[in-house]
Amino acid sequence: MVKCMLTQIWRQKYYALYKDMAGRHTQARFNFILRKKLTPRDIADMFNDFAEDYEQVYFNIGWRPYEVVGDFMAKIIPEENRSKLKVLDVGAGTGLLGNKLKNHGFTHVDGLDPAKNMLNVAKRRNIYQRYICAFINKDRNNAIETDYYDYIVASGAFNEGLIPCGAFQEMIRIVKPGGRITFTVPTKYINISDNLRDQLLPLIDQLAQEGVWEVTSVALEDGELSSTDGPGTLFSLKVFVSEKTF
Repeated sequence: MVKCMLTQIWRQKYYALYKDMAGRHTQARFNFILRKKLTPRDIADMFNDFAEDYEQVYFNIGWRPYEVVGDFMAKIIPEENRSKLKVLDVGAGTGLLGNKLKNHGFTHVDGLDPAKNMLNVAKRRNIYQRYICAFINKDRNNAIETDYYDYIVASGAFNEGLIPCGAFQEMIRIVKPGGRITFTVPTKYINISDNLRDQLLPLIDQLAQEGVWEVTSVALEDGELSSTDGPGTLFSLKVFVSEKTF
C-alpha cells in the first residue's frame, strides 16, 4: 500500500514537471505508446528540447540504470586496466553513465547520441573524449573504425523509439572481438515495445547459438533501475566476431 502511494506521488511530480516544459512531442516523453507514431528524428528532437530538464525529471523517479551499468563495469574490470580501455556510451544523453565511468577510473570514454543538445550538456562538464552526434542502427557509421572499442555500454537506451535491435549489427562491428556490449532493459519495456518484445530476446539467443557472442545476464529486482520501472535485466554480451550481418 505504501509503495503504491509513493509511486503515485513520483508520477504526479514528474508529470507536473513535464507539463510545464515547452517543446516538441512533450507527451511522448513518458508515454511510450505515443512514441510508436514518431520517427527517430522526432524522438531526437524531443530529447533536444528536454536536455536542460532531463536529469531533474529522471532523478525525481529514482532513475539509476547508469549506476547499475557503471558499477557492473567496475566489478568485472580490474582498476589497473580501466584507463587502458576504449569505451563507447551509446545513447549517452547528458553523460550520466559517462561520468559514472570516469569516477570509476575509465579515462577513454566516448559518447554517442542523436540529440545534440543532450550531448552539449555532457560537453559542458567535459565528460567524454569524443562526442558523436549520430543515430545508431544497422547502417555503417564510417566515422567509427571496425574493432575500435573494447566495450560498448548503454543505460536507459533500450525502450520504445530509442536503440533498435538492428543496431547490434553496428555494435558488433565497432567493438573488438573479446569485448562486451553491456546494457540494461526493464522487463515492462520488453513487454510493451514492438521492437523489444518481438526481436530483442530472440536475437540475443539466436546470435549466442551461432557463436557470435556469449551472454551474461543479471536479474535486477524491482527498484534497482528506478522507482517506477519494476524488475529488469542487465545483459553483457561478450562478442567473438568482427562483423555479423543479420
